[in-house]
Amino acid sequence: MPPRPTVSGGVTVCPMTVPSTRAAVRDVSAAAGPRRLFAALVGLTVLFVFLQSLTAGEFISDGLSQGAKEVWTDAHGLIAYPVMVFALAAAVVGALRLRAARGAVVGAAVLFVLAVVQWLLGHCITTLGWDWVTPWHVVLAFVVYGLSIWLSVRSAALRRGR
Repeated sequence: MPPRPTVSGGVTVCPMTVPSTRAAVRDVSAAAGPRRLFAALVGLTVLFVFLQSLTAGEFISDGLSQGAKEVWTDAHGLIAYPVMVFALAAAVVGALRLRAARGAVVGAAVLFVLAVVQWLLGHCITTLGWDWVTPWHVVLAFVVYGLSIWLSVRSAALRRGR
C-alpha cells in the first residue's frame, strides 16, 4: 500500500519511495526461460538479417558471370526464409509467454510482417521482373535492419530482466 499524503503547514506532502536495489526494479513478470528463448530467437533473426545484407549486392556486381549472379541471388533468397521463420517464432513466443513486454512482442510481429513483405518484393523483382520494385526492396531492407537491431537490444534487456 503506498504511503498516504500528509498536510503540513497547508502544503500537501506526498512521500515517495524509491527501490533500494536494481533487483527491485526488474521485471519479474515472466520467467527467465521464455525471456532467454525470445532473445535467442531474435538473435537468430538478426544473424540472418545480417547475412541477407552481406549477400544483397553480390548479384548486381559488374564482372560476375550470369551463373555467379544466379548463385548469389539464390543464396540471398534462401536466407530470407530463416529470417521469416525466426521472426515469427519470436513473435509467437513473445505473444504467448511475454505479455508484459508488449513493445518487444509488437516489434517482433512487425519484423515478421516486414520480412514477409520484403520476401514478396524480392520475388516480384526476380520472378516477375519488376525491377521498379527494387528501390522499395532496398529501403525496406534498411527498415528491417534497424528494427532488428532495436529488437536485439530490447530482447537483451529483457533477458537481463530489465
